[in-house]
Amino acid sequence: ASWQFEESIDFNCTSKSAQNRAEEIEDDLYEIHKDNKMDEKLIQAAIECNISGGVAFKLKYDEQKGYPRILPRNRIECFPVYEFDDYENIHRVHFIAFEDEHTIWKQTFDFTGGRCYVFEAKYDVREIGTPKVIIQDWQAIGKNNNLIDFLPVYIIANTPQLGEVWGHPEPKDLIPIINEINRKYSDLSDSLRFDMFAITVMMNMNFDPNNPPKTKAGAVWDLAGGSPTGTQKADVFKLESQFSYIESLKYHIDSLKAALFEFSETVNLSVDKVSGMGSLSGVALKLLFSAIISKTNKKNTIWSARLRDIYFGTLKLKQVYEGYKIPDDLDIEVIIHNPIPQNEREEIEVATAKLAAGLSSVTTEMNKLGIEDPEAEIAKIIEEKNTFDKAFADKREAE
Repeated sequence: ASWQFEESIDFNCTSKSAQNRAEEIEDDLYEIHKDNKMDEKLIQAAIECNISGGVAFKLKYDEQKGYPRILPRNRIECFPVYEFDDYENIHRVHFIAFEDEHTIWKQTFDFTGGRCYVFEAKYDVREIGTPKVIIQDWQAIGKNNNLIDFLPVYIIANTPQLGEVWGHPEPKDLIPIINEINRKYSDLSDSLRFDMFAITVMMNMNFDPNNPPKTKAGAVWDLAGGSPTGTQKADVFKLESQFSYIESLKYHIDSLKAALFEFSETVNLSVDKVSGMGSLSGVALKLLFSAIISKTNKKNTIWSARLRDIYFGTLKLKQVYEGYKIPDDLDIEVIIHNPIPQNEREEIEVATAKLAAGLSSVTTEMNKLGIEDPEAEIAKIIEEKNTFDKAFADKREAE
């Protein structure tokens, strides 16, 4: 989730018939993104998607505040209804949650005849067939006679298989291994406790029940005075384990940990692996993180397409409630930045070589290095250079 949305997403709006209007819409999308605190919500939604296998987004227009809202919801609360032979054709979605132990809240979106209707009610858990309280009876979504013509609910699945609406939770394959590691740590703890507090065994001794041996720390026992049984010699010892298992158990636990990283497609970095590596080249870093880079890119393919639909839906809500103008050929590109590990020194050397050879501009290279406003940065550099040059010239004149 951090690899996907640690950096804020960007928008690129284009229109062949009205590019100026597309640029205005792009600014509005950034404003919608900011008003909805989407930087925070996208990370939360991506975490939910990874854990449960999917996340749902629903849109609503806040007429009091005057902007469309984007609301992510847990998969466990969302129940989509779709065509048997066309799982992409979702025509009804239920959102269900417990308000308390006796009351169920349910909200249903239904897309029929090119219009979307919403119904919201509360039900008693003992009689779920009849609403206890109807919060909102069936009503078309829109303002006056201007109604929306789409279902304002979007499902993002975690790398789903063909024909699946929801994907698979990331922890699913990891939980058995984690349970096994926990059991081994528990066994190791039990064995440590046994060795630390070993059972004391006294043999061939017949103590007076009224005068048992003192067992406090530092006590000294006189075994000869302990009334040995018959002619056998009195003895005392600790029951300590003689089985050498520590190394094999450690190897087993380390193997299980390595499997966790392998199954989750993340990098297993430890001190013994990275010591002595020195400064890794950009290519080596990409190879090291290749699995997680590939997995993130696959997820971003799904997320960018769904986010495009979500933000397009917010514009359609503005169109219905505000009379917002949208060009017919408007296209929205959602750009998700993948923070691929790089060797920054190596990057700067390559950028310097391109600039010296005239193969790239300063602005382009600054954009690649992640500088937010290259033009302002260039102006600042020029201003500082002029200041230093002036100060140096004044010093020379004084000398």
